[in-house]
Amino acid sequence: MRAERVKQLLKNGVYRTIGETAAAIGANGTNRTLRVLMYHKVNDLPENPLTMPVSVFDEQMDQVRELGYVVVDLEAVLDHYVRDTPLPPKAVLITFDDGYHDNLDNAATVLKKYGYPAVLFVPIGYLDDRQPLPHEERLAAQGILNRTIDWDELVDLERAGIRIESHGISHRPLADLELDEAAREIALSKLRLEERLGRPVRAFSYVKGSEAHYKAVHLSLVRQAGYDVAFTAVSGSNSPTTDPLQLRRYNIEPYSPRTFELVLAGACDLISVKDTVTGTHARRLFNAALGTSTK
Repeated sequence: MRAERVKQLLKNGVYRTIGETAAAIGANGTNRTLRVLMYHKVNDLPENPLTMPVSVFDEQMDQVRELGYVVVDLEAVLDHYVRDTPLPPKAVLITFDDGYHDNLDNAATVLKKYGYPAVLFVPIGYLDDRQPLPHEERLAAQGILNRTIDWDELVDLERAGIRIESHGISHRPLADLELDEAAREIALSKLRLEERLGRPVRAFSYVKGSEAHYKAVHLSLVRQAGYDVAFTAVSGSNSPTTDPLQLRRYNIEPYSPRTFELVLAGACDLISVKDTVTGTHARRLFNAALGTSTK
């Protein structure tokens, strides 16, 4: 059994245990107005980390509906945090990071089937670029290729109901950059996308996105650049009082239906300890031990 499979089984087991325990004692929390789902790749390539098989993605989208959640678009989220406009009960926003071409090839088809809007955060340095993203280099060396979309395909995605927003330029965490580099990543990606799309770009997604991957100063840079909301990868749901520049997201994996249900219900929110600075360092050690580290 490959290390990635072992890691997946361990993670799913931890989520299920935490979720069932929280559900049993009624510790699901209150005042949740927005759940944001984070996906990356949606394809059926084997041995491909961060991938959601197409059939499982379809099943999860169907389960969202069956459980009574309401998928909203980014405009509704912007109105909620900028104008205090209420969201519908059990609101869900669907997001994708990194700009993989399979989001257009596969995810868009499934989303259209259910009539769901979504948001795709793209690192503009990898549009029209056949080079793999930094964390894809090892996979590419093994012949597992996950190409990114082209500039000309941004319009196709938006026509399919997938709104394009910014994920910086070089797909490097802001905390790893000098301050002027970080400012450039934040501001220039916004300007370039606005030029191509012909509309304001109002949302930013932090690369990697745990508390170790961005700092307080970066929130100021995001605000100064003119973004209204920004998304982390810190696990959890959001309330009306959540900082709109630090909105939380659930990193969705090929969970069992019950585990996915528990995640949506907020029963697994305690897992956010993994996204603290200390938790991130612990995960790095864990991944190094398993041999599953990425850039």
